[in-house]
Amino acid sequence: MFRTVPILTLVVIVTLAGCLGGLGFSDSSDDTTTITEPQPHTETPTTTTVPMTSSTTSTTTTTQSTNMTATPTTTRTTVEPTTTRVPTQTTARIDAPESGQRFEARVTKIVDPTTITIERDGKNKTVDLLGVRVPKNGLYHTRALQTTKAQLEYSTVTLVTDPQVGSSSDGHPQMYVYTGEWLYNTQLLRSGYARVADGEFSKRAEFERKQQEARHGGYGLWKNTTTTA
Repeated sequence: MFRTVPILTLVVIVTLAGCLGGLGFSDSSDDTTTITEPQPHTETPTTTTVPMTSSTTSTTTTTQSTNMTATPTTTRTTVEPTTTRVPTQTTARIDAPESGQRFEARVTKIVDPTTITIERDGKNKTVDLLGVRVPKNGLYHTRALQTTKAQLEYSTVTLVTDPQVGSSSDGHPQMYVYTGEWLYNTQLLRSGYARVADGEFSKRAEFERKQQEARHGGYGLWKNTTTTA
């Protein structure tokens, strides 16, 4: 009876020891080594390589951009020629004689102070300034010629016919010549470089007023009352 109890106690102790070992309460050094062993890190070489590749690509791109922007520095500008078109009609507000015809044309040549050559519709025609006459030579002939060239040569003008006036003795049509809305014929009168021509025409009264202004001012021909044109 007394010997049976210690045997049962021993069996219980052995059984409990086995259970505790299965639950991980063992002090084995193998388990400790497995848990604390450090894992290798492989990310560091990869991180170092990536910035180097990015830097190389950035340098190459900058070099190409520099080369591309250097090319357009040598540019040439081409100036296109200007083409002048001469319309055949005009809308300028001018005081044209009743039944008078008017049109625009380009002055291509100054023949003398009161004679010009115009181009219209591809054809050239010689025209006389209506209502004025200039000395055939001398100082005021030269000044009148210079004035006509400065005001009319190579410009587009408006020409107006007068029903009361035909062609001149040279066979040239006589016309009023406007630059814009300004009648050039009277400019020669106001400067004293011309006199009012003989004969009747629609604007004779206006021309005589301009001549009177030059006479009163002592301009040109009117500095010496004995001068004849």
